[in-house]
Amino acid sequence: MTDVHIRDARLVTASGVQRGELAISDGTIDAVGPASSVSAPSDPETVIDADGMVALPGAIDVHTHMHDDDLFPDGIDFASQTASAAAGGVTTVVELPTQTPVTTPAALREKAATCAALAHVDFGLVAGNVRDPDLDVEGVMDAGTADFKTFTADPYRASDASIARLMRRVGEAGGTVRVHCETQGLLDDARSTIDGDGPDVYMDSRPLEAELDAISRAGYFAEYADCPLHVVHISSGSGAREAARFDSRANVPVTLETCPQYLAFSKADVDEKGPFLKVNPSLKSEAERERLWDAVRDGTIDLVGTDHFPTYRETREAGWADIWEPYAGLPGVETMVEFLVSEGVHAGRISWPRLHELVCAAPARNAGIYPRKGSLQVGTDADVLLVREDDYEVTAEDHAFVGGWTPYEGRRWSARVDTVVAGGDIVARDHDVLSTAGRGQFLDRPL
Repeated sequence: MTDVHIRDARLVTASGVQRGELAISDGTIDAVGPASSVSAPSDPETVIDADGMVALPGAIDVHTHMHDDDLFPDGIDFASQTASAAAGGVTTVVELPTQTPVTTPAALREKAATCAALAHVDFGLVAGNVRDPDLDVEGVMDAGTADFKTFTADPYRASDASIARLMRRVGEAGGTVRVHCETQGLLDDARSTIDGDGPDVYMDSRPLEAELDAISRAGYFAEYADCPLHVVHISSGSGAREAARFDSRANVPVTLETCPQYLAFSKADVDEKGPFLKVNPSLKSEAERERLWDAVRDGTIDLVGTDHFPTYRETREAGWADIWEPYAGLPGVETMVEFLVSEGVHAGRISWPRLHELVCAAPARNAGIYPRKGSLQVGTDADVLLVREDDYEVTAEDHAFVGGWTPYEGRRWSARVDTVVAGGDIVARDHDVLSTAGRGQFLDRPL
């Protein structure tokens, strides 16, 4: 018996878009393609008439902060945040440490077990925030991840020597180092010139040059150490071009990530949204935002992740009076797909196949889970999202996210995640979450 039969969908692949169908059983894609090539099941448990909706592999977000018992308040945990992911068509997340480091095999295993009991979707973990390079790299990898996160900026800044040694050790073991790239010395000097605590001053405290300098140094470190590098949350077109120098010439893989907020907003939006746009790295100029879209379009940027960071509205509101008070970071896992379709595909900035690469295929390769995830192929996990092309006004009330806000409030979008299938289960419809905590599984990614 086939469990799910999706009919009359526009299937997005790396090569284009075609009308077709999907047949799913036991959590796996059994058949996919034009209706004439997919045998119609005689007695499916569930039939979904897509009625021409766009079908993509379940999106993958390789940069999220979703669970930290020592930081996040009640109600914000891996259960509520992976529910938000499911509502937005993200069927796999990679969770990164926030305030509490995860740098030992025991800590990684403990976090994996904790999150597995709460997860609505499948997930992987990253070891971080690494400051001491003499951790048990091989042990951490055996515990389930080959990804290690470090910083060039406070509050988790590692020294240059520590980053170089970490990269040498991780590179030798076959792993990857992710780097938050801002040079602390430039941040310190910029902060010393600022007198004020209104939202408008925050962006100037984290200048573009701090990102450019740190990206350049991270690239040289990766070359020196022979270690694959992943540059997280690039906030500017200039940053993407700086990183691309190493992507094209380095003897190791270099992958580049940006986030929806850097494509959606610039410094010009801060007067209106204030602390609801506080993020690190900070937003840059309108010109840099447009250059970043160019880098997304032409392939300089490899993938989009969200750097999802959840807070309650009232916590963020405090930033109107004192922008230095609230944590930096924006919720984004539930809105990533709809933003990129509405303001990317429908605006003519990127194509459907390019979207497929940015949020499905490339993140899956980056996480070491392709083609099991990130593709609509026979034999792969049955993770599918259907996008309904409707015009509407974005409002936090329509989202599953528990924080009660979104930086996109009031924008007009033209795409809505309609139905989400994860592992053959329908986990969400129109942002109503149908799954239960604990259905997601930990993805052991040692290499």
